[in-house]
Amino acid sequence: MPAVFVVFVGPAGSGKSTLVASYSSWARKNLILRVAPVNLDPGAEEVKYKPVFDIRNYFTLRDIMEKYGLGPNGAFIKASELIAEKLDEVFSQPPFSNPDKWDLVLVDTPGQMEAFLFRPSSSVFLDSLRKLGNTVVAYVIDASAVARVSDAVFLWFLYVLIQVKTGLISVPVINKSDIAVNPRLLKLLIENPSALTSEVGSEGFAAEIIPDLIQIAEKTRGPLRPVMVSAVNEEDMEKLHVLLHEAFCACGDLT
Repeated sequence: MPAVFVVFVGPAGSGKSTLVASYSSWARKNLILRVAPVNLDPGAEEVKYKPVFDIRNYFTLRDIMEKYGLGPNGAFIKASELIAEKLDEVFSQPPFSNPDKWDLVLVDTPGQMEAFLFRPSSSVFLDSLRKLGNTVVAYVIDASAVARVSDAVFLWFLYVLIQVKTGLISVPVINKSDIAVNPRLLKLLIENPSALTSEVGSEGFAAEIIPDLIQIAEKTRGPLRPVMVSAVNEEDMEKLHVLLHEAFCACGDLT
């Protein structure tokens, strides 16, 4: 059976790379799974896992900045385009070339999420990926960035937009539970998002629009509840694994 591909996306600093490292380590040790981490971030100085495929072997962010005279943001956009241009070459390399050898392929995407995910070139990559096997997007939310209801709604709507943009099964993962700013708010986000309406208070224009946004979020969140984990402490990786299993309970196997 070919691998399940999990594409980790999220705002810069949400802990995607650390989560890939922790989850891959946990899955190997506890489930004896064959896990292939993939680094697609050309700007990464170092990663805490040993990538089976590393885009930095083709180019780095600094290479692009120097060659094309671009700043960091422009270089991230150019990197996304280069990945699409080199797609045949990329997919001729493990783990893309031998998906039957792996149980899980964990794809760590660039820190500048919008420069990768919201560009047309990302669709080319994801469309090719889903042809290799079951593919899910893990959207990583930074628990330390959620202090108010408006923070939670903003980050949740990015999750909704990601589902629209990719057309892929997506699961929400709240990372950094060890340094959560407002654990009670996160608990509501996980268990009862509609209750967030009563938490809005007087936040100006936000107080007027947030209840409507929460209603839309409720309609679009689907059957999968978020899980809260701590990648840095490797805590609750089993919850993440169960969530991914639920995402594929009808079309795949992660056991």
